[in-house]
Amino acid sequence: MLAALAVICIVALSATINFVSDSIAALLSTLSTIDVAIVVALITGCVSIVTVIGGGIANNYLAYRQRNSEYLREHRAQAYEKPIEIVYKMLMKSKKKEQYSADEMLSDMNDFNQSLTLWGSSKAIRLWDEWRLATAGKQPSASELLFAMEKVLIQLRRDMGQGRGLKRGDLLKLFINDVDTLLSSSNSVNQ
Repeated sequence: MLAALAVICIVALSATINFVSDSIAALLSTLSTIDVAIVVALITGCVSIVTVIGGGIANNYLAYRQRNSEYLREHRAQAYEKPIEIVYKMLMKSKKKEQYSADEMLSDMNDFNQSLTLWGSSKAIRLWDEWRLATAGKQPSASELLFAMEKVLIQLRRDMGQGRGLKRGDLLKLFINDVDTLLSSSNSVNQ
């Protein structure tokens, strides 16, 4: 049955190729007998039609991509605000000498996990998983956790359309005064 289907497909493809090649040969023989001005007009018309149709298709495709990107960005904005809220909530509670309870943190992280599942880019999900598993595993240093969280935040910014101009430590400088010291100690450990 499969062999019969393959034979039918091959015969159909062969017939199509023969028909198209015969049609092109007939068109070329006809064009050789027509006045040059008419041939030029026909070619110009065909090029114009192809250009208009191709431009319309390209324009519709680009508009679709733009709408899709805007839609994702709108929904990602709501989802991506959560880890930033978590970071700043931790900072504010530590400055006020208050406790950010494990239950409250777990609830906030679950909210983010839920929205990230639906709206997060694959790279953002991978980086978040790396950070989350690093915090649950071997008890990494505070600087390792901070720099890993910064990677996540930088990726979230990229997903939102922000450029790639940030270096390691640039976001951390927003809320940690001695990041340069942390960077130099982290670099000496890595070398």
